[in-house]
Amino acid sequence: MGSSKQLPSTLKMKMIDAHKAGEGYKKIAKRFQVPISSVRNVIKKWQLTGTVEVKIRSGRPRKISERTARRIARKASQNPHLTAEDLQEDLADSGVVVHCSTVQRHPHKYGLHRRVIRRKLLLRPHHKIQRLSFAKEHLHKPDAFWKKVLWTDEVKIELFGRNEQRYVWRTKGTEFHEKNTSPTVKHGGGLIMLWGCIAANGTGNNSRVEGRMDSIKFQQILEANITPSVKKLKRGWLLQMDNDPKHTLKSTMDYLKRRRLKVLPWPSQSPDLNIIENLWIDLKRAVRARRPRNLTELEDCCKEEWAKIPQTRTESLLAGYKKRLQAVILAKWGATVTIASWSAHELY
Repeated sequence: MGSSKQLPSTLKMKMIDAHKAGEGYKKIAKRFQVPISSVRNVIKKWQLTGTVEVKIRSGRPRKISERTARRIARKASQNPHLTAEDLQEDLADSGVVVHCSTVQRHPHKYGLHRRVIRRKLLLRPHHKIQRLSFAKEHLHKPDAFWKKVLWTDEVKIELFGRNEQRYVWRTKGTEFHEKNTSPTVKHGGGLIMLWGCIAANGTGNNSRVEGRMDSIKFQQILEANITPSVKKLKRGWLLQMDNDPKHTLKSTMDYLKRRRLKVLPWPSQSPDLNIIENLWIDLKRAVRARRPRNLTELEDCCKEEWAKIPQTRTESLLAGYKKRLQAVILAKWGATVTIASWSAHELY
């Protein structure tokens, strides 16, 4: 049981003064609105010690010394994936037996807290070299260069967002009441795949991919959507696309050559360098707010919300593109925090 709340020293002295004036315990307790037992204890303590101040209590000795606490923090910093149980076992091997909650508290003093691990794309050494080369080569490109690029990408959007984290106000024990639940179906209720493109002048075409996406279907999508999407671009524009196998197969390369489409060389595993990823996030949030009930409504919502994205949005993304390239260099060619594009797809 914890100790009770201490009375202020000024109040205790007033009680002592009242006692000296001849007042009894009951009268003092009634005047100061405190229990009689408290009055009695304060006066007895004053009579025995001559003071009403509470002595500093030493408390139970700490099981973990400052040196051991630093050791815990050092191990957690060197290997962030260690659990509290791992650290607890390590301490037990050295003769220090403590509870897991005790172990967890000590890294906090050194600014270390357990957080949900962030997922990043796997970057192998050759991926990092490609990213660095791309960043250095394009770091000082003028704004006019990026205004000629047609950015493209594909995305999957689910009807029921299994990864969507939502909240409700409810009382204890009512978590399964119908009004407090969100309906789900197997496999997320279905999904659609979209191909889209954007440029400095705003969003281009947005096309639903029917069935399995392969190189032939990809070429058909380009054939149907590229020309109307680049009407406002200046001559000499570049097509940006990632290095997905369907984009780099020989048949696709032959198609691009026949159409005389110039492609911007692109580093693999680099969605953080593609500004269209930001617009996928915008699109998913807007569609989620409309809560489509079936795949047809989902597709209609996607097309409508895609067309609503203002040109100023793409212009602002391109205005800060140099910072993305700088971030790659500063991150030692690794993944950047410009956007969590690979996590953005989990909004649905």
